[in-house]
Amino acid sequence: MKLAVEHGLYLAELAGRQNPTLRDGVWELLMEAADTLKRQPNRERGWLTASSRVHWPEMVREFDAGHQRQAAGGPRLLPASAAAIDRMDEVLLWLVHAAGAKPQRDIGVLFGLACGVKVAFLRERYGCARRTVYDIRDRGLARLCSWLAKEFAPHISLSEIPSRHSDRSPGR
Repeated sequence: MKLAVEHGLYLAELAGRQNPTLRDGVWELLMEAADTLKRQPNRERGWLTASSRVHWPEMVREFDAGHQRQAAGGPRLLPASAAAIDRMDEVLLWLVHAAGAKPQRDIGVLFGLACGVKVAFLRERYGCARRTVYDIRDRGLARLCSWLAKEFAPHISLSEIPSRHSDRSPGR
């Protein structure tokens, strides 16, 4: 878990964020998980048994089934690395901690936005306003970051996670 969060902070820095927060790192990990899922060849998807995908939220399973996949004939994406696949699986396990009062909607909106699903599609699907979609994302990220902070608390200080960036100040 620590390595995944550290990698997320690294991705946030690569994306141009100065002094990235845990929220920035988690968002980058969600987007990487979505990208990794896109890069899984159909043959490798077949190796994943139903029991190995059971912890995936419904939106993830639908995305994997091809509802949001790019059209055939587009450029082929390079396959994902083994490390990216491991991080994807771990991050998808975290998603249950992002759910609020309406878990299916909350996780669907959060992961849908990370996948690049258009806000208009999410508004239609879940029957909410544009601003609500972003509020759901923000609350989901806050719940996820709160859970991660509690998970790290007994083991390590969050300020110690980016060990190769010791000059980073906490917060924004």
